[in-house]
Amino acid sequence: MLLGRADGDLALVRHVLDNHDIHDAIVGFHAQQAVEKSLKAVLAAREVDYAKTHALGYLIDLVQANGIDVTPAVLKAAELNPWAVEFRYEADSEPALDRHAALELIEGIRRWADEQIQAVSG
Repeated sequence: MLLGRADGDLALVRHVLDNHDIHDAIVGFHAQQAVEKSLKAVLAAREVDYAKTHALGYLIDLVQANGIDVTPAVLKAAELNPWAVEFRYEADSEPALDRHAALELIEGIRRWADEQIQAVSG
């Protein structure tokens, strides 16, 4: 279920990637959400309890604390964290989002999540 939701956020990012009528805050939010849901899906598959939070750093730390292998993309994911809340409400203060880099990051984390979940479910 979580991966399905992550896929929905990923699909939205892909769909609006080059549409600059859609503000970076919206694209960044869905990029962050795709990563957050992918991380939570891996934790859930490993039966690791996690807090209801948007904090990617916390989720990454929890993944590592539970001995789950991470990739450089996973470690870099926390860069998207400000798009979850902070940049959604302070429209004048956020930097420009590198949409293509964000998409590449999401896709890498999504592949990692698939691998981690398949390793558990066989």
